[in-house]
Amino acid sequence: MAQDDVCHVLRKMNLITIATDYKTVDGYNAVIKGVIKSLAPDVEIIDVTNDLSTILKTSLVLYRYYSNFPEGTVHLVIIDPTVGSSRRALAGTDGKQFFVGPDNGIFTQVMRSSPRSQWYSIDNSKLPARDNISTTFHGRDIFAPAVALLSLGKRPDELGTLISDPVLIEFPEPSVKKDIISGEIIDIDTFGNLITNINGHMLNEIATVSIKNENIPLKKTFSDVQLRFPVAYIGSLGFLEIAINQGRAADFYNAAIG
Repeated sequence: MAQDDVCHVLRKMNLITIATDYKTVDGYNAVIKGVIKSLAPDVEIIDVTNDLSTILKTSLVLYRYYSNFPEGTVHLVIIDPTVGSSRRALAGTDGKQFFVGPDNGIFTQVMRSSPRSQWYSIDNSKLPARDNISTTFHGRDIFAPAVALLSLGKRPDELGTLISDPVLIEFPEPSVKKDIISGEIIDIDTFGNLITNINGHMLNEIATVSIKNENIPLKKTFSDVQLRFPVAYIGSLGFLEIAINQGRAADFYNAAIG
């Protein structure tokens, strides 16, 4: 595939989103914004979250929001437990959106949903020169300058070398035996809803959902069952989810990811 196949987005606005595991008390997020604003003063920065936890969770969170932004948006995503190691720093595009972050699997769902996306290993020499690149804060010294340059119109291929082997995390697939689909919980959201790896396209309207040997009705939304009753439905990510109407399914079923 030629690079021009995906690197064709015209910037309609300078817009950057930031999602990290930095929390809010140590000022790391402010450092990131300061570096970006120093290089691209007119850019608009949107905080998505500073409470990312795991790489799988991060991959799902990014998948939930990124495509809802205007074409040309640059998404900075940082959860980086192996910072300073040989892991690569990535800049990528699906032809509409741009992404920057560590090559550790956080972009797995983007890659799965956009198999024609292209990913580049960032060359630090292509970034604005710094006296010293920290081994523990690539968010400041590599990722922030990279997203600033992309927001100013640079292409990912101008920041590094095209790679064919970006890291993909193992995504558990449901098993299908005759008329039974067996899946597992891959995420639990803030409301205690259980998100499974079963794609809604695999189900029909008369499917019966069972968890811990309890059958649950498959409905359209929470209020289709009585208050405090369990319900299964196809969530906004397109996966089968289990909830308690105005309750927490995670607590009700003592459930955990996996």
